[in-house]
Amino acid sequence: MIQAQLKPRKCRVCPTRFTPMRPFQTWCSVPCGSVLAEQKLEKKKKADAKVERRVDRAKRESLKPRNKWLAEAKVAIQKFRRLEELAKGRGCMSCGRSQQEVMGSDSWTPGGFWDGGHFLSKGARPELALEPLNIWLQCKTCNAGGGKYARKGYTVNASFEANLIACEGQELVDWLKGPHPTKHYETSELQEIKTKYAALCRAVEKARV
Repeated sequence: MIQAQLKPRKCRVCPTRFTPMRPFQTWCSVPCGSVLAEQKLEKKKKADAKVERRVDRAKRESLKPRNKWLAEAKVAIQKFRRLEELAKGRGCMSCGRSQQEVMGSDSWTPGGFWDGGHFLSKGARPELALEPLNIWLQCKTCNAGGGKYARKGYTVNASFEANLIACEGQELVDWLKGPHPTKHYETSELQEIKTKYAALCRAVEKARV
């Protein structure tokens, strides 16, 4: 039986057109074949390295203590609330300055101009540490406790409360002040919280691009 001649095709490495000897041949010469073999090997190495990194990451996370997951969950929620409030055009909940005022007068720091500040501190009210409605946009100065921009006769905390009432209502402030039951999150719950808010952060950042 006479085998039908294969149709000419373009080499995957160089622009040469050639008639292949085999159906799956995509290179025109031995040198080009060697280039494709090296590319295939490099692609496999990268794929293997990616799998290895994924396995290593999963192993590290399986060994991560609960308090580490708790800290990372707090960071994820604070970042989301900061991004969310910035996206809404809100200013500092303590001093009331707008984004333009803060960014036009304050000194930039490696962490930026803004924080996600807790209305009721994590130390005093740990049961609200992961409550999004307890976290609002604060300039770095106010979140650090400096009263430089607080209204006359008000502390930073008092100003925070007054502005929160003005913006969100007395009912929310009363609810935040509690009482609230003590919460103990399982590690799996903290992992889910971190994953959820990390995804929400990406969504907000993507929408702002």
